[in-house]
Amino acid sequence: MKTKKSGIVEELKAKHKKRLAQAQQELKKRRATPGTQFDSYISDVMLFSKWAYRVGKGWYGFSLGDVPRVWTDVLDEFLCWLESQCPDFEIQQIKMKIGSVRVYVDPKTNDKALIEAVRAECWKLTCLLRTPQNLKNVKASRRAYEARKKQKKLPDPNELRLPRF
Repeated sequence: MKTKKSGIVEELKAKHKKRLAQAQQELKKRRATPGTQFDSYISDVMLFSKWAYRVGKGWYGFSLGDVPRVWTDVLDEFLCWLESQCPDFEIQQIKMKIGSVRVYVDPKTNDKALIEAVRAECWKLTCLLRTPQNLKNVKASRRAYEARKKQKKLPDPNELRLPRF
């Protein structure tokens, strides 16, 4: 899969737009009615069976649990792209943490531009694969921060001065 300037995550978002939207609706329903069955499955087994040889020694690899199928497909396609960009990459962890998928990989390259591109795409992937509740919390936290900043109750992080010892 060739990437344009927009990046692989933007391409995956466009490709799976409908399924990602359905997954968000499904996650909202699941939250409203716990215990009901939805279109999801344990993705760890599928991903680990395909990508186990990429998991670094001492790392557990995958800990996603019960996530929508489309998330597994997006992760699989992302890892295929990563393999084409960094042939020797290593998976450290891909897990659910605080309502979103976190991707920790080591590109195993000295190309700083490529390392930064991989980091940026991993962050975009984390932002794409979030539960609706997580998105709501992130937006609420951001609004609260902006409101406190307007009231000048928060110092600007650029103006923070550390005490001298």
